Amino acid sequence: MKRIFLILMLGVSLLSAASYTSMGQVKSIAGLDLRMTDYGSSVGGIWQLRLLNGFHAGLQTNWTFVSSGKEYTLTDPYTGYTNKLNTIHLDFIKAGVLLKKHFFTRQLDNTFAPFFSLQGGPVLAIDTDNDPWSNISRYQNAAFYLGFYTHLHFGIDFMMERRSSLTVALGYEINHFGQAVDEEFLKHSWNGAALILTYGRYF
Repeated sequence: MKRIFLILMLGVSLLSAASYTSMGQVKSIAGLDLRMTDYGSSVGGIWQLRLLNGFHAGLQTNWTFVSSGKEYTLTDPYTGYTNKLNTIHLDFIKAGVLLKKHFFTRQLDNTFAPFFSLQGGPVLAIDTDNDPWSNISRYQNAAFYLGFYTHLHFGIDFMMERRSSLTVALGYEINHFGQAVDEEFLKHSWNGAALILTYGRYF
């Protein structure tokens, strides 16, 4: 009897797992979040939970390496190798909440789901020595600035094999601080378009 019950429970779980026809229906998603923006690139993570059919909420965090400064290319006359040096050393650490709304959840018979997402939260700017030759030691005398970021984007969640997913999105991000950040650029806001790629697992 116990064996039959376990087989029935396993069968129900397998059928329910296979019943997803859209990423807007999955219970939760966790993934690696990669972004390219006008002012730099970032790597982070994302986790979201379904509250209603087609509507998710969750958490998002990333570390952005700002690279919008002046870039110089130097060539070693002895080896011929070239090095690219940037005049800005600035990092953003972000952690916030996200809201995601999928569209046409029960109308498309395909494994992709278009969506709109809004993200926001605090951002910590780490302003370090702008010397292009500095290394990890540049963090010793860094200045810190606390601000707020907002990100909105449109994209598509693709359902893949083995409970994996791929997200491709395009949006715009605003990072605003109460005072000027970076000793060279002295900007209160660091904004720009963003291309997002997220590889995740759904449950």
